[in-house]
Amino acid sequence: MLHEILLSLSGLQSPIWSQARVRPSGEGDQETPFNQYVSPPERVMLDTLARLHDLHVQIRTTTTQLSKHHKSMVCRAVSSSVADVHLGSFLSKIIQVESAILRKDAGYVAAYEIVPLSTIVAEFSPWTRRLEWLWSVVQHLDPSAAQSARKRPPSGASILDLLEDETHTGYSDIEEMAVALLTVAQKSWMRATSLWVLYGKLPAAGNQDFCVKPNPNPSSAMDEFIIDPALAPKLLRRGAIQALLSAGSALSQLRSQATSGAAALQAFEDPSMALLQNHLTVLCSLQYPLNPTLLGSALLAINQSISENALSQILPRSLVMQLLQVILRYMLLGQGEFAVSLIRHADDRLRGRQQTLATARPIRKIGRLDDLAVKEAELNGVLAKTMAEIAALQREDDLEDDTFHLARQFLSLKAAPSEHSMRLIATLLPTPTLLRLAFPAQSPLHIFLSSDDAKIYAHINAYLLSIHRAELHLSALWRLSSHRRCHPSPLGPPRSTSQSGRARLEAGRLKDAQRNSRTRGHWTCASKLLFLVNELQAYLQGEVIQSSWTHFREWLEGKDSHHLSSARSSRPTTASSAGEPPMSEAVGRDKERVPTDPRALADAHRRYLHALNAALFLANDGFIESLKELLDQIDHLVALFSRLQTVWQGLDLQDDEGVVDAFSNYAQDEVEVLAEMDRTRSAVEASLSKIVDKIRDMEKEKETGSGVSSNIDDGMSEMNLDGTETDFVPWQARTVVDRLVMKLDGLFGRQDEDRHELIDGYDDD
Repeated sequence: MLHEILLSLSGLQSPIWSQARVRPSGEGDQETPFNQYVSPPERVMLDTLARLHDLHVQIRTTTTQLSKHHKSMVCRAVSSSVADVHLGSFLSKIIQVESAILRKDAGYVAAYEIVPLSTIVAEFSPWTRRLEWLWSVVQHLDPSAAQSARKRPPSGASILDLLEDETHTGYSDIEEMAVALLTVAQKSWMRATSLWVLYGKLPAAGNQDFCVKPNPNPSSAMDEFIIDPALAPKLLRRGAIQALLSAGSALSQLRSQATSGAAALQAFEDPSMALLQNHLTVLCSLQYPLNPTLLGSALLAINQSISENALSQILPRSLVMQLLQVILRYMLLGQGEFAVSLIRHADDRLRGRQQTLATARPIRKIGRLDDLAVKEAELNGVLAKTMAEIAALQREDDLEDDTFHLARQFLSLKAAPSEHSMRLIATLLPTPTLLRLAFPAQSPLHIFLSSDDAKIYAHINAYLLSIHRAELHLSALWRLSSHRRCHPSPLGPPRSTSQSGRARLEAGRLKDAQRNSRTRGHWTCASKLLFLVNELQAYLQGEVIQSSWTHFREWLEGKDSHHLSSARSSRPTTASSAGEPPMSEAVGRDKERVPTDPRALADAHRRYLHALNAALFLANDGFIESLKELLDQIDHLVALFSRLQTVWQGLDLQDDEGVVDAFSNYAQDEVEVLAEMDRTRSAVEASLSKIVDKIRDMEKEKETGSGVSSNIDDGMSEMNLDGTETDFVPWQARTVVDRLVMKLDGLFGRQDEDRHELIDGYDDD
């Protein structure tokens, strides 16, 4: 019986356990042979051995299936280790006990060659806890097990996390097994990770279990892969996850660049292979079980090495500097001629339609062409004419301007998606339009500028163009001289000396005086609008953009940019004044401190862009909504001034020259236009007050630390995820908002701390 027990513990089936599980229920059962020779205490001990037999059989059967058919390579490795190593240790223990009994070891064999059952049970007692734990691990690996036994489906990440948690236990033997299985799981997981980190290839075996997945909707070449959070183990911390993704994506980009054409192959021969030995040494230096901090440091080091050595070959610093110049000149309107020309050509495209619709549309809808669609061919024509005009304005020494040619290659004018039109300020054309930076799919510039960054720049550009357009349209009102200061002169002799001539002159001067008196309030309102738009544009262009760019440029040149000088300009510059010295001229000043790592440049640029976006008030939804409403009112008011001029010219021809238009009723039109101007003036006054209040609120939020600065810090903390280390700290609008509020207070004054009112004219106090 003893040898049969030992054989059954090794996994063989035996009828002894079925007999041991039969409990005596009456006197008839006591007469069975098994019950005659087994006492109740011995039956309890046999139950313990039976449990070991059952656990052994269950573990061996389940691991055999899992090792062959499980989808996860890590789970297959853990299952095989459980069967081969830990069940093998259990079998070795059985052989050891049986050998000792055959040798009649006194530790097992008592007098008269009796082997106490309690001795056997005591010898295998620790294995009950071990096999129970192994069975729980195997159940976690089994996809067909009850879902209530685990929190998520079995995968490499789930088993790694489970074994990591199981290493923290009070049982030394369980801890040893957990550490051993964790080491096996981590080595298996590192095989897939090494293939990705060293070669930029996804593992062919067990790729469903790897945390890096192909992106189903890539927006660029650098977005071809994404991280599946459900498959990322806790071993990978936040920075390590992004470093893992960045390193493999960069190698994949390098491989695609190397295979994109013969020219690329001649330029460099797979620079990642030159770094392979160093990266392999870094991975081999890791000790198991892995330390999350050391693993993260290794991945960060590999990612940094790829960025500084391999990526710099396909994305040289000079190309990044040219792209930044394109962004500064055209996306941020650093070249003033571009913005003026683009707005003028867009207005020319709509002028004919506006004149046609002006007489057909109701007075309340004059100047509002939101229901007018613009075709894509017309958008391309507007940008093409603008670029042609900019090319004609270039000097002879600027004909080989690489920045301009790069801008013509990458810039395009596209209609904005409907889902972005709600929070978008884009009044260049009736259809919301964005100036986009679009690179070829295989361009290395995707490493530096992501698709999300390009969208932010497109929104900033539309925002700046809309404000600049409003300023140009309001300034054009002052060219309507007959509206503001018309004082009719005498008709000339001999009619000026006649009574009828003097009466006509007096009537004309009285009519013009009445018109001037009637529209004086509207001109005051237009003056306030122009002042607000001018100061807002001066703040955005002259203070925020110029200061932010200068701060960022000094960091790019390796200078100490912690202390900046004051703002350089208060208006968008021209091509000659905005043409800053090429970045290549400043590179040699301090080569040791000049950053060359494309990933570090990209990280610093993202910090700069998010800080710029917040400083331009684009993160404040209330301000954007109020400004969008005000810009629509400006278009309506400008159109009303133009319509009023047409009406007065018709009335003058009708009253003075006797020219009557049978299809027009200018007297009625004058009443309607002036009434609409009164209504629009009241709406504009309210919008002006709302805009100023929003800016004052942002100033208060900045002072309390809950406004622009906190938004910038949040954006910076969210963007520093790629494992690159950079010391760049973006410029922040500390005092410029205060100066803007002071200027606006000079026009719109305060009567108390909590209530603001618009007043006509300036406050002399």
